[in-house]
Amino acid sequence: MKRHALSTCLIVLGLLTAPWAQAQSVAAEAADTEADGASAEEPISDEIVVTARKREENIQEVPVAVTVVSAEILEDSGASDISELQARVPNLSIYPGRNQSTTLTAFMRGIGQADPLWGVDPGVGLYLDDVYMARPQGALLDVFDIGQIEVLRGPQGTLYGKNTIGGAIKYISRPLGDETSGSLAFTGGELGTLDFKASAGGAIIPGKLRARAAVASLSHDGYGTNIFTGREVSNKDTLAYRLSFDWLASADVTVKLRLDRTEDEAEPKGLTRLEANPLCPIFLGRSCPPLANIFDTESGLEPLNSTTAEGYSMAIEWRLNDDWQFKSITAYRESDSQNNIDFDTTPARITDVIATYFDEQTSQEFQFIYDAGGRFNGVFGFYYFDGTAGGLVQNIFVNSVFGTTEGTTDTESFALFGDGSYALNDRLTFNFGLRVTEEEKRGIAFNAGYSDDTFTTVTAVTSDYDQSETFSSLAPKLGLDYQFNDDVMGYVSLSRGFKSGGFNVRAQASFFPESAEPFDDEVLTVAEVGIKSVLANRSLVLNAAAFYGDYEDIQVSTFTSYDSDGDGSDDAFFGNFLNAGSATVQGLEVEFDWTSPTARWFGVSGNVSYLDAEPDDFLDSNNDGFVDTQVISNAPEVTGAIHLNFNTPAWGGLISSSIGYAHRDESVLTNEGGPDPRNPSQPLLPLSQPSFGLLNAWISWLSGDGSWQLTVNGKNLDDEEYLTNGYNIPVLGVVQGSYGNPRTVTATLAYKF
Repeated sequence: MKRHALSTCLIVLGLLTAPWAQAQSVAAEAADTEADGASAEEPISDEIVVTARKREENIQEVPVAVTVVSAEILEDSGASDISELQARVPNLSIYPGRNQSTTLTAFMRGIGQADPLWGVDPGVGLYLDDVYMARPQGALLDVFDIGQIEVLRGPQGTLYGKNTIGGAIKYISRPLGDETSGSLAFTGGELGTLDFKASAGGAIIPGKLRARAAVASLSHDGYGTNIFTGREVSNKDTLAYRLSFDWLASADVTVKLRLDRTEDEAEPKGLTRLEANPLCPIFLGRSCPPLANIFDTESGLEPLNSTTAEGYSMAIEWRLNDDWQFKSITAYRESDSQNNIDFDTTPARITDVIATYFDEQTSQEFQFIYDAGGRFNGVFGFYYFDGTAGGLVQNIFVNSVFGTTEGTTDTESFALFGDGSYALNDRLTFNFGLRVTEEEKRGIAFNAGYSDDTFTTVTAVTSDYDQSETFSSLAPKLGLDYQFNDDVMGYVSLSRGFKSGGFNVRAQASFFPESAEPFDDEVLTVAEVGIKSVLANRSLVLNAAAFYGDYEDIQVSTFTSYDSDGDGSDDAFFGNFLNAGSATVQGLEVEFDWTSPTARWFGVSGNVSYLDAEPDDFLDSNNDGFVDTQVISNAPEVTGAIHLNFNTPAWGGLISSSIGYAHRDESVLTNEGGPDPRNPSQPLLPLSQPSFGLLNAWISWLSGDGSWQLTVNGKNLDDEEYLTNGYNIPVLGVVQGSYGNPRTVTATLAYKF
């Protein structure tokens, strides 16, 4: 499990022996700044700079619902990966998908995509240093050496790559500079937690060439045990690193090179039975009730899980003149993944899946940014994406049915985009944008049945297609913002988002010929009104947004039962993917951050959101009398969080602490379709997670010179049990789920230079 220790030590040794100096003075300046802030008498709201509109702006002046989570908050709170954004961003659901700890599932305002298969695109765009990550495998990014994370809610098509119909998450690495800086951090604690993070950077040639390296080795023991094999499940074993170089070619031209890699070698996540599997007495001669420990499993399938993801990018920034800046972003990414999934979670081969995935992508973006200091400013550009994703999934059902899902999906996308603002007067600004997209997809699938588990002799071909489809979109955005005074701005906007259609790689064309036909685009049109304010002598930041959206042709992944032998009873299932209908999504979001004007040692921050996501006319595409999906998933009605923040000088340094509580209403986790095979007169209802809350706290001491920091973190302190996802396939007796992390307490010792 600690197989990365030697390689980690070698990398760290290289960082420590680099010829960098002046470290202590930088740390001391940081500590002085924090100490000054703690003792200041006049409350001042710090300016937060974002690049949400691809130019640097004060977040309070950007007419977009955007949340920024700083590096300090992420580090102090002990955030392990970006799933912990869920407690700090309104109307965001984000968690590990399937049974891989580094696969990303993200929903924003009820819009996203939970299916990680290669024929399906995400609904929330993830960007690592301005590069779009098309596939979810390896995309649940770990938090280390980070600058900040910006989360934009609502359609962002006029500015961001592709498939940002629900919103965009921008992960921004720590910027490079000539000043030497770095850190070493060690975390240990419950469940064998053993994390090591290191980073260092500075000038190789002052004023010409900068470099930075960062590495993270992250591990903890399993939350549960496979009681059949005795092996642990739901552990962590990740090695990640980033290398960055900035070449200042001239006073006007900078070339930025970035490399990142993540290796996940953990055991599979533990899937646990939520109900007894009725097929166990047939195959095992005994019953299989739910296990006592929610993190335990009883899988008989070989525990295989491995993901490797890496990317390379080059950004060229060229100041053409005082008014225009040109930016080129060239990038390549790839990932490979292996994953065995025992859906029945028993030693029997009732529903066993052996899956491999791969993908590669190349993207090119050109931006022309205009700002002459006058009434108009904006960005115009071109975006190109070329990607191939595919894999092989081998299925073993009831120990006698053997089949495969195999193929690739090729995507080539072109887009022209523009987004700008024109000041009609000193207070009123007109905002506008447009993206024109043409995207061609080619789907290739060969799905077949086989005679045995060697998967060598084909007995039936359920789908065999090679077809292409072109999807086009015109996505506009219009809006106005009004500056009531220096501290209060209001805005209204109307925008449209687009997520291209594609092909169902699980198609079962023998029984359902339409399942091999392409599905259509998703389209979301949203009206939004918001206000951004800094109040109470600049001690309170209060931002709010209300929205109303028309969500059309919703793409839904669902498992559909059917009668394969004509005896009148459903005895088989396949993974269907279809446009299930339309819905209305509307809601309200409020974010606040207050520091006491009289006692600067105390503050309160948090958010609260309301979401009403209701189906309008979901379709019965197979005419069985039941709609093909029941609900909008991952859309709790009320979510919110509150954090009480404290800081005070102590022991020659600064003590900071926070205690926070995050609440989530009941959330539906799965999409089900058709009748319940156990009671055909009733619909098959989805799995859901009742309302719950998580209590977290941390306390930290920072030395007076800013070089040493000791932090103790407690997460899920009341040990709440809550499902994050699951599967409901009653025709095979499968009702199972995956639970969120249990209570953990850790301590981190960090040295900054």
